[in-house]
Amino acid sequence: MSLISKDFRLNQPQSHQRGYLRIRWALLTIAFVGIGAVVANTDSASEKSKNIASSELPVFNPTSATPEVLAEEMARDSFSLSLPELQAQQKILDDANNLTPKQWREFKVKSGDNLARLFKRANIKPQQLDELMKSGKAVKTLRRIFPKDIIRVLSNDEGILQALRYDINHKSYLMVERTSGVLVAKTYNHTIETRETHASGIINSSLFLAAQDAGISQNVIMELASIFGWDIDFALDIRKGDNFTVLYEELYRNGEKISDGNILAAEFTNNNKTYRAVRYTNPQTNRSEYFTADGKSMRKAFLRTPVNFTRISSRFTVNRYHPILHKFRSHKGVDYAAKRGTPIYSAGDGKIIFKGKKGGYGKVMIVQHGTKYTTLYAHLKTYNRKLRVGSKVKQGQTIAYVGSSGLATGPHLHYEFRVNGTHRNPLTVKLPESNPVPKRYMADFELTTTPVFAQLNLVSRAQQVALVDTTNN
Repeated sequence: MSLISKDFRLNQPQSHQRGYLRIRWALLTIAFVGIGAVVANTDSASEKSKNIASSELPVFNPTSATPEVLAEEMARDSFSLSLPELQAQQKILDDANNLTPKQWREFKVKSGDNLARLFKRANIKPQQLDELMKSGKAVKTLRRIFPKDIIRVLSNDEGILQALRYDINHKSYLMVERTSGVLVAKTYNHTIETRETHASGIINSSLFLAAQDAGISQNVIMELASIFGWDIDFALDIRKGDNFTVLYEELYRNGEKISDGNILAAEFTNNNKTYRAVRYTNPQTNRSEYFTADGKSMRKAFLRTPVNFTRISSRFTVNRYHPILHKFRSHKGVDYAAKRGTPIYSAGDGKIIFKGKKGGYGKVMIVQHGTKYTTLYAHLKTYNRKLRVGSKVKQGQTIAYVGSSGLATGPHLHYEFRVNGTHRNPLTVKLPESNPVPKRYMADFELTTTPVFAQLNLVSRAQQVALVDTTNN
């Protein structure tokens, strides 16, 4: 069972760059003024063009903005138009400039495609490709096109390329236009609209199923697990009845959602203990991290588990029966069973002090973290080839891969955590915290995050009320 709650608040659109092309705005203005009279005299077959011209095409006001800005708005808006709508728009432009009508065509990139093949399908002269690739640095993005990408081209009856439009990604696009007989390529940013939303869920069987029922994408739930991953082991600690609330951003373009944004704040209750986090950007470094309400970092100096595992095959104990040696001995680490070749991450920032074979451990890597802590990774298959003794590593960096070298019955990671040379249980040892919000920024932190936490409180309380109502019914 999951409880779902969502709302949206519209934020200000992000600013975009200024124009790319100078169109003959005087003629275009005259054309738009005369559209009504022209369309009124056409037959019923032109009714669709009339509707497009009157209701769906961008409204231009040359007196309120520069031609460059208007041109860019027209270009950007064209990405939201269907091919027939774009063609109707092109006809208006050609008529306004007394030009022979040109035809927009749309091509979906297939596996193994390149621009030469696309141009051949579009009946565009081969030499036009060379001219296109010389039209500016921005056109280099066309050297790497991918299957299912959409490319729109505009050409005349002689096979001369007049324009090309390519959506590079959700945030930027490529415009190529023939200006004064020369192709000019430039890249621009779409206007992205950021909306805030929230969702809540109660875990019945798994976190991912609860998130799915709450309408949360996999990316958001993975980020949620990453935020609380230093305090909660999402492979072992999750219980039925655990619940969560997350406030996050969604990014929209032309009214259509294109991706999820950042998590702004979140709450997770695990085994009746509640953890809360908020996103805060340091004004000096412009780096964003997640903190508790009192400014402590959610990020610990060490990862709790340095590998994505399927199960714990052996735990930290002083009396374990060794499956190969057939005798009882202490096991001063944790064994994480995982597929051969699974990446192993450095548990924290540090320096490699050993890389090689070590008896029954097989292939081993040891990382030193400051003067107090060391971590050991054993039974490795291979190492990260770029690393050697003395190399510095960052928390979460891939340092090796799961194997079964040494005395091992199957692929797994043997992981040890040592404090001043003494073995500690990696599953229960108290992990040191990262730096909190600097004191000089605490006033700004409180001012910035207090309303976010207030919103989180409202959503969380609403979930609790809904839970009580559901239980009573």
